[in-house]
Formats: sequence, C-alpha cells, structure tokens
Amino acid sequence: MRLKKKAIMFFFFVAIAIITGSLAIYFYIFAPKTLTSAETAAKLESLYSRASGILELMSVDMMNLINGTITATTFSNRMDAKRNDMLVLRTELSELKNVAYPTYALSINLLDLGLQSYIEALGYAHDLNFNLTAQAIQEGTEYILQSKNALPQV
Repeated sequence: MRLKKKAIMFFFFVAIAIITGSLAIYFYIFAPKTLTSAETAAKLESLYSRASGILELMSVDMMNLINGTITATTFSNRMDAKRNDMLVLRTELSELKNVAYPTYALSINLLDLGLQSYIEALGYAHDLNFNLTAQAIQEGTEYILQSKNALPQV
C-alpha cells in the first residue's frame, strides 16, 4: 500500500514538472519580449525618418501638380499610395507599443497622434483640399516634435 502511494505521488510530481517546464518553454518562445531602450529608440528614429520621407514625396507631388507636370488623377492616386504607406507606419508603431521599453510610452503616443494627423493630411490632399492639408501637416509636425522632445535620454 505504501509503495502504491509513493508511486502515485511520484507520477503526480513528474506531471507537475512536465506541465511547469512546458509552460516555461511556451512563455519563453511566444511571450513578447521587451526591447531595450536603444532598440526602441532606433525603431522610433526609423519611423520618424520614414514619415518625413513620405511627406517630402508628398510636397514634391504637390509642386508637380501645381506646375502641371502631373494630373489631378495621378496626384490623387499617389496620395492614396502615400496614405497606405503611412498606415503601414502606424501599424508598425502599434506593434512597437507592445514591446517597447516602458519609458518611451509618451513618445510613442505622440508619434501615433502625429501619424494620424499625417494620414488625415494625405486624405485631404487626395481630395485636393490644400488648406486642410496644410493644417493637418502642421498639427502632425507639432506632435512629432513633441514626441522627439519626450524621448528619454539614452
């Protein structure tokens, strides 16, 4: 009887060890890992750079539209493409929120607001409403500057 009780206890502890080990391996492999401060800063800098690149291309297209080099249809199509590019940046930023170093939360939220304003600006540009485009770009730029100023010192 005593041997049977010891055998049951042995298998019980082995089962607990297997379950605990499996859970540890699962969390190690699949749980999101927090980025270091430097990695988070590098990813944010990349997003800043790519967003400003999209805006530079937008301004070139606006000049081409004003000069008559491209048609309004071509301009609208390009604004759609740039809007989609900006949406991709915003998606990448939302993924970064999940794994970013915690002290970057304010910068990430301000960058998100800036990207949202830029997306609105591209929508206004698509509709050829340049007054609202300029306002949205100015608002987005202010958010981006606030985001850069809120970056923690590395």
